[in-house]
Amino acid sequence: MTLRDGGYFNDHRWTTREAASIVRAVGAAGVPYAEIGYLRRAHDPGRPTASCPPAYLDALATVAERPKLAVMARPSEAPIERIAELPDRGVAMVRVLVPGGSVEAAEPYVAAARAAGLDVAMNLTRVSERDPEGIAVAVKACADAGAQIIYLADSNGSLDPRSVSERVSAAVDASPVPVGFHAHDNLGLAFINTTTAMAAGATAVDASIAGIGKGGGNLRLEVIVAHLIVRHGAELRLDPIAADRTTLPTRLRMIADGGSATVVSGLLDVNLDGAAHFADMVAADGLDATILALTGQRRPSAGPTHDSRGADE
Repeated sequence: MTLRDGGYFNDHRWTTREAASIVRAVGAAGVPYAEIGYLRRAHDPGRPTASCPPAYLDALATVAERPKLAVMARPSEAPIERIAELPDRGVAMVRVLVPGGSVEAAEPYVAAARAAGLDVAMNLTRVSERDPEGIAVAVKACADAGAQIIYLADSNGSLDPRSVSERVSAAVDASPVPVGFHAHDNLGLAFINTTTAMAAGATAVDASIAGIGKGGGNLRLEVIVAHLIVRHGAELRLDPIAADRTTLPTRLRMIADGGSATVVSGLLDVNLDGAAHFADMVAADGLDATILALTGQRRPSAGPTHDSRGADE
């Protein structure tokens, strides 16, 4: 997910050459899929991962020894008519966000992707706000809709190993298709949460180079690759990822922009809107993040959002 989720720290301003370099490194490491951006109607040539314009897809399709390419479709923004063109542009998988738990809103995209012969994943977002029983119901609905893999996304970065195990176990028990896990690192738990998810039956996981991504960042790709090699004998390679320098400016921006808001949002189980609310409170009232955490102040849930920050992932 380096290109898509990492794009939140550079406003999706990867050049096509940078994107090709990242895809090449991921492919050389043996990682099976590279998610290369959002599928959207509006095309900004300076922000290719924000919309996956045709020329961008065509360029990445020519990368030698690349992994399979995947794109993310958010039903409120993705033009469904673009899905049919994806196989001819080198894309193998569509990952469909399930906005606010609305499987119905995602179903037309799943159907279009299946009709085009694409692999289809559905991503259940903000699973920390759902109990295991509710997750099991949603997972069954996703499988019935045609998903070939169903991801549980810790969008708020709030889960701990116990709550991960409960949710993933419930999903695996309810699902006739593989279950995946998407971690965020607000509380420094992305790796242990991911290995816990694997122990509970998840067979696919998301990661990005150096963990770059929105909120508290993601699972670090180099860490999970090394773990899979050493602990599970996976036929992967660490060096191509560890040697990557394409992402360095974005990594530095992530470090510079990181702050206490992501920790507090993880502790209080709020999404990016909530984190922005904390920043507003600090600016307006001079409140310290520690005070917010201790008092447990949080923004009441207003349902899923669909802004450019992707707070519903």
